[in-house]
Order: sequence, then C-alpha cells, then structure tokens
Amino acid sequence: MKFRTIFLIVLLALVAIFAAVNWTAFTATTTLSLIYTEFQAPLGAVMLGVVVVLTAFFLLYILALQTTVMLESRRLTKQLEAQRALADQAEHSRFNDLRGYLKTELEQLQQRQSEQQTLLAQRLDALQRDLHQRVEQTENAVAAQVGELDDRLQRQRVTTLPQNLA
Repeated sequence: MKFRTIFLIVLLALVAIFAAVNWTAFTATTTLSLIYTEFQAPLGAVMLGVVVVLTAFFLLYILALQTTVMLESRRLTKQLEAQRALADQAEHSRFNDLRGYLKTELEQLQQRQSEQQTLLAQRLDALQRDLHQRVEQTENAVAAQVGELDDRLQRQRVTTLPQNLA
C-alpha cells in the first residue's frame, strides 16, 4: 500500500476512536443555526455525518478516477501494441525490401561478372590467335631469311669453288 492510503486509513480510525470515546458529547443536543433557520440537533453527530458523507464522496471520486486511469491505461496499451505491430510490419517490410534489393544487386553483379569473364576469354582468344599468327609470321620470315642466306652461301661457294680449283 502507498503511504497516502495508510495515512488516510489511520486518520479515519483515529476519528472513529475519538467519536466512540466521546459519544455522549457527540449526541448532546444543541441549537444549530443555518443562517435563515435554527434547529435542535446533536452537533457531534451532524459533524460526524458530514465527515462520513465527505469520505464516501471522496472514495467514490477516487474509485471513478482509478477506473478512468485503468481504462485509459488499457486503451494506451492497446494503441501501443498496435503501434508495435505496425512497427514490426514496417521493419519486416524493410527487411524484405532490403533482401530483394540485395538479391537484385547480386544478380546484376553476377551477370556483369559473367559478361566480363566472357569478354576476357574473347580477348585472350584474340590475343592468342594474334600471338600465334605473329609467331608463324616470324617463323616464316626467319625461314625465308635462313633460306636466302643459304642461297647466298651456296652461290658464294659455287663462285668461289671454281676459283680455288684453278
């Protein structure tokens, strides 16, 4: 229990004990004035009745206030749960969007990679053909030069050989 509740219960208990101990004084009749009229009644009992009525009124007020607070709390809790569910859905949607985006990007990356690999393979094939062609041309050129040198050597031998024999 809260301190206020305990304090109010103790205070009401003290008033009840005070009224019980002084009951004869509470029930003694006196003349009471309501400004426009006068009447005979026990002042203590009237004041005790006023305290009881005020206490009952405030208890009803507190009960109504507590009920209102609980209903408002329940409404806010439902709203909070709805907002939480909405936030979870939004987060799930964002994750799905991100997953889709990443999947698309990975597919594009793989496509670009395969295109680059194909292009690289084509370039390597072209370079290999070019290299093979150049090697063949170089080989033919070297063979032609060797053949020409061989012809020159044979001609020089043929022309120098008869002079040596003579």
